[in-house]
Amino acid sequence: MLKSLSLRNFRNFESADFELEGSSTVFLGANGRGKTSLLEAIYFLSTLRSFRTSKIREMKRIGSRGFELALKMMRREDWERELRIEDFSERRLFLDGQPVRRASEFAGRFQCVAFLPDDPVIVTGSPVLRRRFLDMFICMLDGDYFRALQKYASALKTRNSLLKSGRADRSLLNVYGVLLAEAGSLIVNRRIQLLKVLEEKTVLLLQEIRPELEDFQMISRHSAETLDRERFQEKLEKTIDKELERCATLTGPHVDDFDLLANGKALRFYGSRGQCRMVSLALKLAEFELISEQSAKVVVLVDDAVADLDLKAKESFLLKTRKAGQVFYAFTDLPDDEVFRASRIISL
Repeated sequence: MLKSLSLRNFRNFESADFELEGSSTVFLGANGRGKTSLLEAIYFLSTLRSFRTSKIREMKRIGSRGFELALKMMRREDWERELRIEDFSERRLFLDGQPVRRASEFAGRFQCVAFLPDDPVIVTGSPVLRRRFLDMFICMLDGDYFRALQKYASALKTRNSLLKSGRADRSLLNVYGVLLAEAGSLIVNRRIQLLKVLEEKTVLLLQEIRPELEDFQMISRHSAETLDRERFQEKLEKTIDKELERCATLTGPHVDDFDLLANGKALRFYGSRGQCRMVSLALKLAEFELISEQSAKVVVLVDDAVADLDLKAKESFLLKTRKAGQVFYAFTDLPDDEVFRASRIISL
């Protein structure tokens, strides 16, 4: 159970401390008071990623050198654990006051699923948003995947820099190609495996909340060569000339995508707004249920993401998320529902 949260120079908070104990908490306040920022801070302490931005510098308070976040967790009645992040000129991670060198040893100390107003962009938005959703989901289930993503991102950044320099040595490009192929083949295979699991769980949820969408599919769009490390490496070697021309690595999980289909049609092209909303909700609920099968104390974050749901979908959402270890809501106005009235209210 999360016990307390401290923020220093994070978003619009100069210095703030919050007690978080309780199974259900509502952050209540007008727009701009920091409700979403509190949810973001909790999510960042779980995943080392923001659900709002990929640029960490955007999270620091304007005019400050950086930010600090600290979270205390009650693991047993007589044992607390503290997670702390300092991000100034460089990021420093601490577990119970001791420095942690590797992000993979810090992330995932508690599992966290966020339900957000812009979740439909998973269905309708760019490939990078779908990859981001899938990667963050798999990272919560698989530490090896998290480490592979880190290795891949590091090798890709260096290789692309070499390609852009115009002075790239082919042998050096091939060295980084070996690193990309090793980490990338693991990433692609794990994505395909988890896409199938996620699809099956999402179909079951759609049968309950929107039966006309139960003919739902998730289809991976990837290069066949990337499934095998050696074939992936060979493809990178063969395409160096084209990559030097384009100044970028052209093959790998960083350019893959997956299609979301209902009745054989891509929802991002042919789905209505309501259909895309229900599919994104079912996807996130499927994510929550799959993570809950491995961790009994999943933290759920809900940023004003139930207001536009129909009664059936809202009831299903509230019923399923009650199984979470803790739920944190953010609202401008408290909904007229017993679930929220019985929650602990923190006014901002």
